[in-house]
Amino acid sequence: MLGVVALNLGGPDSLAAVEPFLRNLFADPDLIQLGWWARPVQPLLARLIAHRRAAFSRSAYAQIGGRSPIRDESLAQVQAVIRAMAAAGVAAQPYLAMSYWHPFPAETAAAMRADGITRALLLPLYPHRSRTTSGSAFRTIEAALAGIATARVEGYATAPGYIEALCDRITEALGQLPELERATAPVLFSAHGLPVDYIRRGDPYLDDVRSTVAAVTRRLGLESRSQLAFQSRVGRQRWLAPTTEEALDALAAAGHRAVVLVPVSFTGEHLETLQEIDILYRERAAARGIISFARARAVGYHPAFISGLATLLVSTARDRDWV
Repeated sequence: MLGVVALNLGGPDSLAAVEPFLRNLFADPDLIQLGWWARPVQPLLARLIAHRRAAFSRSAYAQIGGRSPIRDESLAQVQAVIRAMAAAGVAAQPYLAMSYWHPFPAETAAAMRADGITRALLLPLYPHRSRTTSGSAFRTIEAALAGIATARVEGYATAPGYIEALCDRITEALGQLPELERATAPVLFSAHGLPVDYIRRGDPYLDDVRSTVAAVTRRLGLESRSQLAFQSRVGRQRWLAPTTEEALDALAAAGHRAVVLVPVSFTGEHLETLQEIDILYRERAAARGIISFARARAVGYHPAFISGLATLLVSTARDRDWV
């Protein structure tokens, strides 16, 4: 039997889960790369950092209902992909494995074995390749699925369905602006940040994000209206720049009074979109004179995105002669 495992970050399902979720997050040596010398103490450091950040993070989650919607949305996405695969003549069972909260890879693997799954297609809900996201998720799920044949769908930064869905979301957001602003308003792509050292060591994330932004910019004819910035910085390392806050400040200083903000590296809604963008960045923009602020929705269940993922999965299965 064939299974499809959607891979995502995970998120706390209650305010009480915030601190243990953070502990799992900071303990991941692929995400927080302290070097081999720090591996033995990383779990201890993770507990310390999680404890220090817990109150701040609980407050942020409280602003979006006290929990992350990522599990429910990710599960609904993989279920939609399974239906699209079935329409193409390929039957499979949907599963979800989260990196830092339930269902963990071991839990998912146990369910798959109980269901008699012998082959698994691994689908990251991260469009852009990175050791910190898809790389970490592949490592843990493949270890959990030992004995079950697996095949990966790698990044899909410029896959047609993903690009079409992003373009539609941006067009929808532009339509929320005053009519006189729609043809000239900047379109600010906001990707999750990453330490510069990770990129220097060969992580492909930045190249993938830039490829997505370039493809969307060409398709929509945005030209110089298109800009890229990075959000969600943690710690004192040098991170990719400019930050989304800096980019918004610069746009306001240049006299812009309208902007569309696009969460380019997020395929679903999470704390980074619902709280960081919709609340913090919106307030910051307004305080600096940007009076029309539109946020493109994550691609979510957009038909082109779901269909595109199904196409990638079917192609991967056929390359292995599994269907």
